[in-house]
Amino acid sequence: MGTVPERKLHDLSEKEQNKCENPVNETVEEAKDQRMQFVTNKNYLTISIYALFVIVTGAFIIYLFVNMQQTKTVISNFLKTISPFLAALFIAFLLNPMVKKLHNFLLNVVKIKSRALRVFISIFISYLLVVGVLIVTILYVTPQLIQSISDLVSKQSETLMNVKVENFFSGIYEKYPDLNLDAVVQYVENMIPNFLVQGTQLLSSMIPKLYSFSVSIIKAFVNILLSIVISCYLILDKKSLKFNAKRLIYSIMSIEKAKSFIETGKECANIFNKFIVGKFIDSLIIGILCFIVMSILRLPYSVLISVIVGITNMIPYFGPFIGAIPGIIIYLFINPIQCLIFAVMIFLLQQFDGLYLGPKILGESTGLKPLWIILAITLGGAYAGVLGMFLAVPVVAVITYLLDKVIKRRLDRKNIVLEKKPD
Repeated sequence: MGTVPERKLHDLSEKEQNKCENPVNETVEEAKDQRMQFVTNKNYLTISIYALFVIVTGAFIIYLFVNMQQTKTVISNFLKTISPFLAALFIAFLLNPMVKKLHNFLLNVVKIKSRALRVFISIFISYLLVVGVLIVTILYVTPQLIQSISDLVSKQSETLMNVKVENFFSGIYEKYPDLNLDAVVQYVENMIPNFLVQGTQLLSSMIPKLYSFSVSIIKAFVNILLSIVISCYLILDKKSLKFNAKRLIYSIMSIEKAKSFIETGKECANIFNKFIVGKFIDSLIIGILCFIVMSILRLPYSVLISVIVGITNMIPYFGPFIGAIPGIIIYLFINPIQCLIFAVMIFLLQQFDGLYLGPKILGESTGLKPLWIILAITLGGAYAGVLGMFLAVPVVAVITYLLDKVIKRRLDRKNIVLEKKPD
C-alpha cells in the first residue's frame, strides 16, 4: 500500500519517479535548491542604499574641497545667475505683509468682491509706494549726499576746519594758559589735511572706474527690473506655491511630522518678517525725525548725517552709537557747540526709539534677551561685517526658537516639568 503501482510509473516524469522511489533524497535536494535561491530583504536593501549614498556624498565633498578654486568659481557663477530670483524672493518677502494689509482693506472696507481685482490693486499700490520712495531718494537725497561729501573733502572745508581748530584751542589757551597743548595742536592740524587728502584720493581713484560702472549699472537695472517682475509673480502665485510645497512635505513625511514642520516654518518666517520689516520702518522713521530736528536746529550736513543715522539704526543696540560717531567727529571740527547739540539730540532720539517707537513697532518680534542680542551682533559683525550684524539677530532668534521646541519635546517625553523661579 505504501508503493505506487508499476503501471502508473510510466505515466510519471523522471523527476516524479525519483521522488516516489527516493523521497528522502529528494527532500534534501529541494532544501539545497531553496538555499541557492536569492531572497530579497528590504532591510539589507535599505542599508545598502544608505551606504551607497554616504559613499557618493563623501566622495563629492572631497572632490569639492580638492578643487576649491573651481568650486568657488562655479558657486559664484551660479549665484550671479540666480541673483534676480533671490532678489525677487527677498522683495516678495518684504512686500507680502503690505500686500496682505491692502488686500484686507479692499475686502473689508472698500468691499471689492473680485479677488483678482483686489490682488492686482494691492500689488500695484505696494510697488508704486516702494518705487516712489526710491525715485524720491534718487532725485532728492542722492544729490545732497554727493554735495555734502564734496564739501567735506574740498579745500575750503579744509581751511574752515583749520580755522575752527585754531579758534577752539585758542579759547582753551585763554582760559587755561598753563596748559601745554602744542603737541596736541600739531597732531590735530596734521591729521585734518591727511584725512581730507585721503578722501580726495579715494574720490579721484573712482573716476577711471566710472565707465565700467556705467556698463554694470545697465546690467543691474535689467536685473532689478527682472527681480520686480518675478517678485510680482511670486506674490500672485503664493497660494499655488504654498499648496505644492505642502504636497511635497506631506508626501515625504508622516502627517504628524509634516504638520509640525509646516508650523515651525511659518513661525520662523514670521520671526524674520517681523524683525526685518519692523526694523526697516523703525529706522526710516528715525532717519526722517533726525533730518527734521537737524533742520530745525540749523545743523549743517543734515541729509548726509540723517541717512547715516537711519541706516545704522538697523543694527540693534550698537547702531545708534555707530551712527552718531561720524556726526560727532564732523561737528567737533566745525563747531563744538553744534557737536554738543547733535550729541544731545541723538541721545534723546535714541531714547525715544528704544523706549517707545521700537517696542511699538517691533514688540517681541525676536523674543531674545539683550545678552543674546549683543552676542549675536558681536559674532555677526566679526564674521560677516555690517550685514552680519543686522541679520545675526533674526538668525539667532530662529535658532533659539528651534532649540526651545526640541528641548520642550524631549522634556515632555521624559515627563519632566521645570518651573522658572520668580526674580
